[in-house]
Amino acid sequence: MPSDNGKNLFKIQKGREKEYFKILDSLKNVKVAVVGDIIADEYITGACERISREAPVLILRHESSKTTPGGAGNATANAASLGAEVYSIGAADKSREAETVIDFYVKNGINSSFIVRGGDYKTCVKTRIMSGALHTTLQQVIRIDKGGDVPISDKTADKILANFKKAVKKVDSVLISDYNCGLFTDYFCAGLQDILNFEYSKRDILVIVDSRHRLFDFKGAYTATPNESEALEASGIKIKNRESLIECGRKLIKMSGDKTMLITRGSAGMAFFDESGALFEVDITRRDEIADVTGAGDTVAAMLAASLPITRKMKKPELSIELANIAGGVKVMKRGTAQVTNAEVRTEIERILKNS
Repeated sequence: MPSDNGKNLFKIQKGREKEYFKILDSLKNVKVAVVGDIIADEYITGACERISREAPVLILRHESSKTTPGGAGNATANAASLGAEVYSIGAADKSREAETVIDFYVKNGINSSFIVRGGDYKTCVKTRIMSGALHTTLQQVIRIDKGGDVPISDKTADKILANFKKAVKKVDSVLISDYNCGLFTDYFCAGLQDILNFEYSKRDILVIVDSRHRLFDFKGAYTATPNESEALEASGIKIKNRESLIECGRKLIKMSGDKTMLITRGSAGMAFFDESGALFEVDITRRDEIADVTGAGDTVAAMLAASLPITRKMKKPELSIELANIAGGVKVMKRGTAQVTNAEVRTEIERILKNS
């Protein structure tokens, strides 16, 4: 029996795990396009030696440096590590950090041929300085951001849109990953919507919107994934109880024109409103071992983009919500921007079953 710490945690219905594993087996057959702000997340780690005599600041002795895909890049990397075939759509300059992200793509089988390189675009780099004493947890000392603060030109937007128009014909789903780093201008969004409208008229392509401030700019999407603060900003409704949650979710569907809506709620789990407007709630998978929530939303969105083409055909989209919840639970145990693998999701399912 689960301990008190297991109360209100996600439990797997008897026999449900077989459906999960079947879906996970099928992710290799799904093709996903991720269009969004490709960010480079840089982590510089150092041990604290002393306080500087020049100023009241810490002096760190450099130990390691690492650059990983962030933003839409992290969502792309997660969709690939979960097993899907992934096409990255966006822009990247030719900086060292951007080259590292592209190299990561190449090594992990991600199609980067639709990324527009160079031009007027400056890749957003988020540099996190991390420090900690021996045998202690590393803590972020400061974060330095550069790039990503200038909107792309219409000329660059046209090049990206032309690439997206080619790539979208190849895929089963599209994940729109908007980190407000210059890609999603009004001009770009309008062009993206025109291409999606054409695809909608031809086939039932799934579009998932993960956007901080442009939740309503992509009409006809299957779902969007706002967190509670983003849902409040978009709807004007603060979630205080189940009644306000339902009011908020249904208003977001009406305002956005999306078929469904997923509100991520941190420790309160997830709230999914299906195509009938019915609420489906999912508890979190664990309360212990939470190391870092950075990038968890990317993992959730990636699992949705990879699995919804399968579960919607099964007429069981709630299975994708549960799998996204499980994958997100794996991510928060990892520090920094990180990917969750297909195998790790399977292991987590087995752990949940054992403790249910």
